[in-house]
Amino acid sequence: MCIAVVLNVVPALATADSFAELDREAKRVNQPQKEKFAEFYQWLDNYLSEYEAWRDEYTSNLDKERELLIDQWGSGEVSDSTKSVEYSDSNTVKKVVDYEGNTATISVLVDMDSDSASALNGLSELEVDGQILSLENANEAIAYVDYSPEQEKTEKQFIIDQIQMQMRELDVQAERLIRSNTGIPESFIYERAHKKKIALLQTAAPRIASISEQFKAKRKELDIPEPVKTEHKKADDEKVGGTAVIANKADVESTAKVEQVVSVESDETKTNVMADASTITKANANVEAKSPGVVAPKESATQTEVTDTRKPSLSVEETPKQQAATELAEQSPKPQSKPQLTTQPTPTVVSDVEPAKTVTVQASKPSNNAAKKVVSYKVKLPENALKTRASTYQPLVEKESERWEIDAALVMAIMHSESSFRPDAKSHVPAFGLMQVVPNSAGHDVNKLFRKIDSPMSPTDLYVPPINVETGTAYLNILDKRYLKFVTNDEARLYCVIAAYNTGAGNVAKAFNKDRSTNIRKAAVVINSMTPDEVYNHLLENLPYDETKNYLRKVKGRISMYQ
Repeated sequence: MCIAVVLNVVPALATADSFAELDREAKRVNQPQKEKFAEFYQWLDNYLSEYEAWRDEYTSNLDKERELLIDQWGSGEVSDSTKSVEYSDSNTVKKVVDYEGNTATISVLVDMDSDSASALNGLSELEVDGQILSLENANEAIAYVDYSPEQEKTEKQFIIDQIQMQMRELDVQAERLIRSNTGIPESFIYERAHKKKIALLQTAAPRIASISEQFKAKRKELDIPEPVKTEHKKADDEKVGGTAVIANKADVESTAKVEQVVSVESDETKTNVMADASTITKANANVEAKSPGVVAPKESATQTEVTDTRKPSLSVEETPKQQAATELAEQSPKPQSKPQLTTQPTPTVVSDVEPAKTVTVQASKPSNNAAKKVVSYKVKLPENALKTRASTYQPLVEKESERWEIDAALVMAIMHSESSFRPDAKSHVPAFGLMQVVPNSAGHDVNKLFRKIDSPMSPTDLYVPPINVETGTAYLNILDKRYLKFVTNDEARLYCVIAAYNTGAGNVAKAFNKDRSTNIRKAAVVINSMTPDEVYNHLLENLPYDETKNYLRKVKGRISMYQ
């Protein structure tokens, strides 16, 4: 009897499940088109948010690492795409290899009363990329860990620069979605990118405030007086009516500059899809209150010191968040575990290093109670170091350049500028490898168009030189043969491709369209009416990000080195 009951129940359950599935399918078929679109938009938003959540986690971990470094060194210096920074287990020895400046520096953190001559503790040589550099003729320098306002500004600038790079990458992502012909309205894509930029700026405020609080706490701990406000600064404060007004003014200025960056218009209707100014101001105020065949890689599911040009600072009663709002307003973009050495072959002694003169730079006596000093020794890298690294990847570049019909000299110049020919390079976007490919933009583009994989690339794959160079060169092909194909002059198109590799073709179009739209066809009409030199100069004057302007200069100047 029991068995019979079970046998009767199972078919009944199976039938019920089948009917339920049919009901769900019928509901989906009869679902209003508006609801279907809403579901698809939500899916896309969730999909893109996966990468953004990973990026935010990376940024959070980087902030924690830099906080520890600042607490000990007064500086949060970390590796980037053209610089390697490594610390000892005790965080008292730092090795910096500046591949752009072609130098290597070993720094030791010691007590103020320690003998500088004994700082190296018998260390007489430095290993860099498998080569041994003698420190015998190194330039010595001494600096004090004093938590000065100037250094505080430098640490804040790191955050602002990173935010701008991430905002620029959102432009590239939006452009990729539009050109993928997904059927999603451009207004939805642009508005999402705009909201994400606003969100980035909102996360920047507490990050900058945290730097302020950390430096203020260290100055208090070391009995270092806070900066004294001058009469000039007091007068400026009085002109705008005090701290509260200044904070509000900062919001307005920040809004205006963000609007200039993120304001976009529909290609055909010139519809501005960003939120209106009052909404953005309210959001900011709330923050204050609270193709050729390719080899497919593995599939993936998913500090520079600046001159201070800000207006006089607020009074010492100004809160860290108000300071953060002011700095974001002043420096927002116009019209955006410890690192370890990779395993190297047995080191070889370098014999062709240009001997450095023995120069000792003694820092002036500190005007505060600094507890530590940094003794540094700098040497030049071998004169042929860059050439040696470049020659390693020349055959690979020539192979991929021929395959993708891209000038090898351009690829080499981009690789030089992006990573100084370092396969393990990583920026703070983050971007990865020799050609600094971002997994979710250029990586996704190449995956989808040529590898038939509709997902971002994995960072692990992008550290593999053949995959990275293939991807970067294929992306140049996409820019040259697809996105910017309407630019008829080869030299003019070259300048546009260089800029677009850094900032996206949409931002290149913005530089030429009076309405700031990302319509490349419309921009091409303007570009084609100019000489190549006029195009180059126009880009330098009108690109929305200063970093892209400098990038264009740098790559253009280096192409001749590899022709």
